[in-house]
Amino acid sequence: MRYRPLGKTGLQVSALAMGCMRLPEHDPELAARVVDAAIAAGVNYFETTRGYINGKCQHLTAGGLKGRSRGLIVSGKAGISAETTADSYREEIDLQMQILGVDYLEFFQVGWFSLDRLEMITKKGGALEALDKARAEGLIRHIGFTGHDKPENYRKLIETGLFDSFTIPYNMLNRAYAPVIARAGELGVGVIAMCPVAGGMLSAPAPQLQALIPGGAQTTAAAALQFVLANPHVSCACSGMNTLEMLAENVETVNAFQGADHAQMDAILDEFAALGQQFCTACGYCMDCPSGVDIPGNFRLYNYAKVYGLLDWAAGQYAAMDPTKRAAACTQCGACEPKCPNTLPVIDQLAEVAAALGRE
Repeated sequence: MRYRPLGKTGLQVSALAMGCMRLPEHDPELAARVVDAAIAAGVNYFETTRGYINGKCQHLTAGGLKGRSRGLIVSGKAGISAETTADSYREEIDLQMQILGVDYLEFFQVGWFSLDRLEMITKKGGALEALDKARAEGLIRHIGFTGHDKPENYRKLIETGLFDSFTIPYNMLNRAYAPVIARAGELGVGVIAMCPVAGGMLSAPAPQLQALIPGGAQTTAAAALQFVLANPHVSCACSGMNTLEMLAENVETVNAFQGADHAQMDAILDEFAALGQQFCTACGYCMDCPSGVDIPGNFRLYNYAKVYGLLDWAAGQYAAMDPTKRAAACTQCGACEPKCPNTLPVIDQLAEVAAALGRE
């Protein structure tokens, strides 16, 4: 397994981390085997929280950890609200450690965090007091946060100096956090990249994206992992893995990765994105459609199929749509086209979408 510095914590983290929210809910024995196999393969970072998988995430993770937290970077996580106190947050930390069967957590993360909640944790008697006290007692070693706030807001949060790491979505199709990831690299804040395969979207074949990797990639999922790891400021790619086969494929991908020119890949993806903008910018001015067609939603799927080559994924998502919202439901009334600021031939392109993605 390849390892990278986790910010300025002094820790070396496995380039492949395990997001435990996707462990098999109804097969605790398999979940334990997946966690155990990950440890055997050199994975040393496990991101958990109590609420995932209908409250079973940490119970399922514990079966594989078997009390082996020493030497592993196990992370707990809990959200906050205006009612959160130091006492209630400490109770949550203690409870998560008990469920996981560990005597300390290398990280505890403030979950679903945003800039407008900063005052909630820093106030007197707030969650930060509980975190600082637990850290002083050796129950947790480092503090991080996770969430989906605006990149500029996360830049402000990491510049407070309160956090040792943060976990944010980052992948080939969502590069919005790239600037704040670069800033984290300057500050020595660890970056855990979640959703490296875009919630499974990049598991579907996309030859255009696979070709981004020098020498090519055997699968789109492999290309997705390698893209994330090509960013020099990313500490690890945190992937949800629920089968031994998925784990083995990801471990092989990470171990075989020799590095790539991240700036070059970013530039190529910019070209892809520009192609998509020529098709539809998803401004929504065309809505509401008198027939109920989700015009931007249909065009978004077609973008992924046409620009990135994710045809199978897009077709599956199209089939799952309410039939009244699909492109095929267009009555060609013409109400949308005068509203389009890019003067796109919306009716003709909806027909293209229906022909390309409709497989019934």
